[in-house]
Amino acid sequence: MLITLGWLLVIGLTFAFGYWLGRDDAVKALAGVGALQAEVGHLSEEVARAREERVRLERAHQMDREAKRQAQASLADLQRERLDLIKRVSYLQRLVRDDQAGIVEVKELLLREGSEPGSVRFEMLLSQLVPQEERTRGRVSVSVVLSRDGEQETLSLDALPGSSPAEVLIDFEHFQAISGEIVLPEGAEFEQFIVDIQPEGASMARSSEGFLWPDEPGDACSPSPLVEPTERVEPEAVE
Repeated sequence: MLITLGWLLVIGLTFAFGYWLGRDDAVKALAGVGALQAEVGHLSEEVARAREERVRLERAHQMDREAKRQAQASLADLQRERLDLIKRVSYLQRLVRDDQAGIVEVKELLLREGSEPGSVRFEMLLSQLVPQEERTRGRVSVSVVLSRDGEQETLSLDALPGSSPAEVLIDFEHFQAISGEIVLPEGAEFEQFIVDIQPEGASMARSSEGFLWPDEPGDACSPSPLVEPTERVEPEAVE
């Protein structure tokens, strides 16, 4: 009996000691889990703040880019308006100097992608700079300045297969819309869009306007006018 009671006492003490050790380990484990959960919560907050900061920076960057784009677009519009005013003043000075009554100008010009790859659609509006009582008649010739193999050449639309006719007759009282398509030759890049206007009658002055070709015409764009275009050779025609 004494031996049995002794073993039972040993077993009981062992069990109690094991329970005490297990309970202590459980408490420590729970404390560790709590600390880890707190650390995870802290890290989650840091990640959330970092995401918010990234979103804020991305929005700020996007707003800066949009503001820059709008500023560049406004600057381009102002530049076009300035060049257009300079052109008109030059035309008026020419009319006074040569004692002529009127001149036809390109009021608006739009370029857009054409129906075929490598083609460009143009739409322009002609009007009288100084309104006249009689109708304006004459012809308009369209040509382009191309860059090919490092050299520039001026070509009539008639020399570009697939393009619209280079010459169009004009007959209007207030304005006339003209449209057409230009097919880009292989290996060539457009540089300028040239419009030569020859009205009938000695009282109307001849005019020639050049426009810088935009880098990317896109859906629709208004190219910048050349106030003082450089000298160019007469456009080549189809033989």
